[in-house]
Amino acid sequence: MSHRLIAAIAFLSLACVGCDSNPLAKQLPGSSPAATQSPTVTQSYDLQLNQSEIVVRLTEVALAEDSTTLTLSITNGRREVIEIDTEKNPIVISDDKYNKYNLAIPPDNPLIQIPSGTTLNGKFVFIGRLLPEVNTIRLRTLMQWTRANSSSREATLFNMYNIEISKTPDNVPTN
Repeated sequence: MSHRLIAAIAFLSLACVGCDSNPLAKQLPGSSPAATQSPTVTQSYDLQLNQSEIVVRLTEVALAEDSTTLTLSITNGRREVIEIDTEKNPIVISDDKYNKYNLAIPPDNPLIQIPSGTTLNGKFVFIGRLLPEVNTIRLRTLMQWTRANSSSREATLFNMYNIEISKTPDNVPTN
């Protein structure tokens, strides 16, 4: 399978996180279409982690009433395809109040693959809103790959700590 096709499939699986596969976006039979509500808080960032020839960049956090969305770019500078198995090692965010938020993933496609030399740009939707008293969040994900000419697997754990959540009066979520 071509690397571009794999990247397209991975991107589409992330795009579907905000589509019909997202349990937060489902509509009950007989009800009117759900009104799309803009996020209560949207903050821009320029945070980056570089490890094992992989770059993870956070550019935006959007806080809605029932979800938290992180806009991420993941660049694979390795020679191998990197994988994020969202079932075995989920992508999660946690807050400074000890709450954990799981990624809303399509159940039929839990594996995100990023071919060598490509960048995956996506909006990662996490189930649940952040409490108004939260000051910081942490992003955690494990990326794995199989070494060329080998069957051994290697991995790198990415932890992006202390992502500050602004508390200006104009963007504090309401209960």
